[in-house]
Amino acid sequence: MANKYLGLLMVGLLLATALGVSAQDEFKPTVDFKGSRIAIGYLDSEENGSYKDGSFQAPDCKLRFNWTMQENMVIVTRLSLSNIAVGAPDYFYIQYKNLFSEFAPSLKDSAFNPAIKIGRVKVDIGEETFSDNPVESVVINNSAGLVAGYDEGLELSQSLHKENLGVPIKWSLSFFNGNTGSGADDQQGKALCFKLGANPIPELYVSGSYYDSGEITAVDAEVKYAGLGSRPTNATHWSRTITEIDLRYDFQPGKENRLSPGAPAFSDSKAHVRVAYGQFEDDGSDKAAPIVQITDREGTYYFVDGLYNATAKVYVAARYSMIAFDKDTIFASLNGVNATEYKRISAGVGYRLSGNTHLKAEFTTNTEEIPTGAVKQENDQYSMLFTSKF
Repeated sequence: MANKYLGLLMVGLLLATALGVSAQDEFKPTVDFKGSRIAIGYLDSEENGSYKDGSFQAPDCKLRFNWTMQENMVIVTRLSLSNIAVGAPDYFYIQYKNLFSEFAPSLKDSAFNPAIKIGRVKVDIGEETFSDNPVESVVINNSAGLVAGYDEGLELSQSLHKENLGVPIKWSLSFFNGNTGSGADDQQGKALCFKLGANPIPELYVSGSYYDSGEITAVDAEVKYAGLGSRPTNATHWSRTITEIDLRYDFQPGKENRLSPGAPAFSDSKAHVRVAYGQFEDDGSDKAAPIVQITDREGTYYFVDGLYNATAKVYVAARYSMIAFDKDTIFASLNGVNATEYKRISAGVGYRLSGNTHLKAEFTTNTEEIPTGAVKQENDQYSMLFTSKF
């Protein structure tokens, strides 16, 4: 029944969007590329790493089109051009602001007037998920337990000023398919994601996120941790839940909006520190004969990172991160390595060639707990990249 009402809501929203466009025929549509970025340079790693021979790469390149169709509506499409290869769009959605106030004008400046996204979006869980790239991150490599994923669905979100609730607040509530791949869902239930953030004092931003994939059949999950999206071994049905708490503290903060502080590498504070802690559980079952016992996967992950602006041009940054299963007998592919625990340390320096173009260099070490008798991974990495965003 809940899915029936969710479907009716989406149809209604789409009709309202279409009516909104026709009601403002005088508006001239525009397009811009804000949110695009590129990272290109030289990457080298040890024997078991991704760049064992050293190579020139463009490890991250996104071309984003923002089609503003009317005052409150924009269609967003973003192409992945990483390593000079054209991929399918990772973003493809309609965003509509002030839709609820179209029906009830009194809601426009109220505590409930969320923006709406419908389509394929990045799941709003945690804080690193929106800076998980070498351009915007404080360091080039992501944390060991990075949580991220794209999915098709509906998202409601809103930022509230201090005047509304006494402290700046933002929230998002999303419903997604949950299973990997674009197109139809493989189960009746929908994935749920909720996030709440607050800015209690000018220097501090905190947030909490909760994600529940709902039931998935024998396919991968869209939201991954440490690159792991596959089901527990032998599971024919399974689900994934993730909970994360994040904190960011800025020293001598500048003009940046602390409720939505933006890309960490472009911070206007003298320095900032971020901490994240998360827990995950993959609960599987076997519903196909012969029935076998499924070992669930549970664990934790965390990171601590920071950036210090030594001068207007030069900054230094570092991150320590870890992900591990609660049981040392469970091994799965964490960042491409069959391990029960994975630790990563990254340290780097950046030079601002201009406000939006940086030269970044970094050294990263990786340490894993691997099965007895397995070959120890030699996968430390060295990186030097030009990065730019616009």
